[in-house]
Amino acid sequence: MFSAISKKDFSFQIFKGIVTAVLVTLVGVLLFAFILSFVDLSGAVIKPVNQFIKLSAVFLGCFFNVKEDGAIVKGGLIGLLSTVFCFLLFCLIAGAFSSWLGFFIDLLFGTAMGSLSGVITVMATRR
Repeated sequence: MFSAISKKDFSFQIFKGIVTAVLVTLVGVLLFAFILSFVDLSGAVIKPVNQFIKLSAVFLGCFFNVKEDGAIVKGGLIGLLSTVFCFLLFCLIAGAFSSWLGFFIDLLFGTAMGSLSGVITVMATRR
């Protein structure tokens, strides 16, 4: 059973992972928007690049913050919650809600990427 210290550590790892993922997503999307102001890219390129930025941010949030036990759960929660916060943040910036189907797909991919990233992170750091 988890002790009070490990519950606090568990929550703190998730919190730090969410903050890291949201900040990396925000910086990545802003840099990509800056690049788009100079380069003319088709709409077919923008969506995959944004998805790559979001999934990379979840990976980095897990990589720098997930430690040992419960890596699948921690990573999944980081992916899920950072996706929700990014969705809300970008809806606030845009001033309107975007597609609910797109949000649901992002939730699935974010949670899956977080769980996978948590496992990869723990396996890579156990050496």
